[in-house]
Amino acid sequence: MSETPNHVGSDVCREVLAAKAKVPPSVQSVYCAMYGHRPMTGQELREQTHLPRRTVYAALQKLKELGVLHERPSLRDTRQTYYWVPGDGPATPDETATAAA
Repeated sequence: MSETPNHVGSDVCREVLAAKAKVPPSVQSVYCAMYGHRPMTGQELREQTHLPRRTVYAALQKLKELGVLHERPSLRDTRQTYYWVPGDGPATPDETATAAA
């Protein structure tokens, strides 16, 4: 039974993205991995989607061009960047402070 909600969520995120633009399946996979979740690093997205590093970062670039993705450097480790789909996932305290600034 737990597979149904994930499948439904996947359909919803694909429909939301399809309303913005026609994109390749790799971009859809990265978008759906972030949809409704907390901010994620590139490494976490690679682990979640099982896509190669280059493919994940190309998909992130395309999502940024479409204006459906936000990013910010980690406050703990500036070598890492967090990516998220705005308004669809739970906010972290750092995001709330950044949005208020």
